[in-house]
Amino acid sequence: MDYQSAKLFWRQRAEEEALENSNRKHQHGRGICSVFILDTSESMEGEGHRQMKKAFLDILNEYAYLNINDNVAVIGCGEEVKFLHYYSKDYYSIKKCIENVECKGHSPLEAALTLARSCTQIGGGHTVIIPPLYLRARVVVITDGNPTVITRSFESLETSTNSEVFQRLLAEVVSHGQWNPFTFIPVGNAPNYRILGALALASKGGRLIGWQDARQYARLSLNFKVAGNLLCEFRDKIIAEEAVRHHYTRIARGSEEDIIQVCEILNERDVYKEFDIDHDYKERYSTLPCVGTRVRKNRDWRYDSGDCCDTGTVIGHREQEGWINVEWDDGSLHGCRYTTSDFEDPRQIEVCNEPRRIPDNQTIATGCLVRQGRDWKWGDQNGTEDSIGIVYRVIDGQEVYVRWPNGNKCNYRFGYNNKYDLILCDPTDPEIMARYMRQKELLNHKCKGAVKSAA
Repeated sequence: MDYQSAKLFWRQRAEEEALENSNRKHQHGRGICSVFILDTSESMEGEGHRQMKKAFLDILNEYAYLNINDNVAVIGCGEEVKFLHYYSKDYYSIKKCIENVECKGHSPLEAALTLARSCTQIGGGHTVIIPPLYLRARVVVITDGNPTVITRSFESLETSTNSEVFQRLLAEVVSHGQWNPFTFIPVGNAPNYRILGALALASKGGRLIGWQDARQYARLSLNFKVAGNLLCEFRDKIIAEEAVRHHYTRIARGSEEDIIQVCEILNERDVYKEFDIDHDYKERYSTLPCVGTRVRKNRDWRYDSGDCCDTGTVIGHREQEGWINVEWDDGSLHGCRYTTSDFEDPRQIEVCNEPRRIPDNQTIATGCLVRQGRDWKWGDQNGTEDSIGIVYRVIDGQEVYVRWPNGNKCNYRFGYNNKYDLILCDPTDPEIMARYMRQKELLNHKCKGAVKSAA
């Protein structure tokens, strides 16, 4: 199986497992969700395996002691990458799931991280609100730090920060960790601290902790409540360590490590702010291609050609000027530098008119052309009846977001409750493409006339 096929396979598995986790919500508690990825590859045999189990059990035992109803899911990453336990607050049952785990095979960590999205972003978990903190599902990885690519069937001795496998892992953690904090716990006689430290830094709120400190890590759940109380009491004020110390003695018994942990939470409070679901899809700069614009790699593409397809769709502008978010036709997301001049910076991508081809297993996809359909009830939102829009976002295959030639961006039903506001346009039809190109010129004109915004 090549890389692209393997990546697609694990994305599909993540969607399936998200449904499985959702169907077991009766087992879930109301606390914070954490998905643990346990490295069960052959390089973990011996001391690494012992330390991994000790750290994991220490966390579960502290959860049980605190009686906080946190949810735990467990993914094994070794000869098989699979769920050892779905989300649950039954810590006794979760402990049992690792009793007979053996260390075999390679360590396709990227596959496990992709599968973990079923617990964090696709719908398997939930967000806990401890005002003013929004605590999204977390990913905890216990490993010796020697991952392999998802297509390899044997273990490598060591992975460097210059390797292909690390670069792909880094891209996954950057994307995933933008909203879901990662914690890495190195174990074994010679863990790869350089790899795991770099990955922890790539995640917002990322942590690298020793396996002996696992029990204290579990107390984050308690200390989030302490930090939330402090932030509500001292709104818009700088909270000194002495204030934390005084406040903690009033509401709970805490160690010096607890005080430090609360201060860390306060210092990184922006990690836990309210989630802006449209953050990646905003148009911020009139100088960049509009949402819905089709692009392809240029001659100066600097990354491994196996990282993504050659064509994709602009889905938004990043806050950093000159950068756009692209969803490539294989479903992967990348931030790309966009310039209009080779003198300013080598052009890695360029605008193109290549139509989007829908995979056989999908009914609609980002980059598809659409027009109003049988259940349309949105008046002239699209401009005119024959307007052709372009899809820039798909949710659960039944809700799609469209950019119309008049500049409007809205979401529509595409199968939800058997309602179809849209129908697909055939990109091989010359008449359709001629009409689309005429309307595209209007769209580009409107983009150029838009006022630059940092919204």
